[in-house]
Amino acid sequence: QVVAAEGPLGTWLGCTRRGSKAPTMVDYGDDEERTTASAGVWIGLSVLAALSFYAQALVTEERFVPSLNVIATHLNMPSDVAGATLMAAGASAPELLASFLSLFVTKSALGLGTIVGSEIFNQLVICAGSIQSARNSRLKLDKVIIIREVAFY
Repeated sequence: QVVAAEGPLGTWLGCTRRGSKAPTMVDYGDDEERTTASAGVWIGLSVLAALSFYAQALVTEERFVPSLNVIATHLNMPSDVAGATLMAAGASAPELLASFLSLFVTKSALGLGTIVGSEIFNQLVICAGSIQSARNSRLKLDKVIIIREVAFY
């Protein structure tokens, strides 16, 4: 059965069921009743996503990293410890807040599994990115840092 959602969001996204004028947001039909969107909508969403990534990178480089450097300097923390603690805490804070809200306010089951899965993914992507960026040179790894990271995760 097809669940049609007529409203501003469906109209704004340009989603319509094939052969129908009514906008539809959720479509449980067969192949002939799939939700479609125009190419302009996809291009607009892609540009919006690219601008969001650019804005996040800009804010991170101009505000977040310098503020962490000030905190680390004030607390006399080594750079690897500051990166492992302050950077991780700052980067995971929005996700942690969203998980707490979903767990305690809406009584949803998203909570811990979301954070654990996200952190495992982040570790794998960071390791792969480090190897990829240094593929033409040697990586200098500190044995103590590697043991600490492996023991933690």
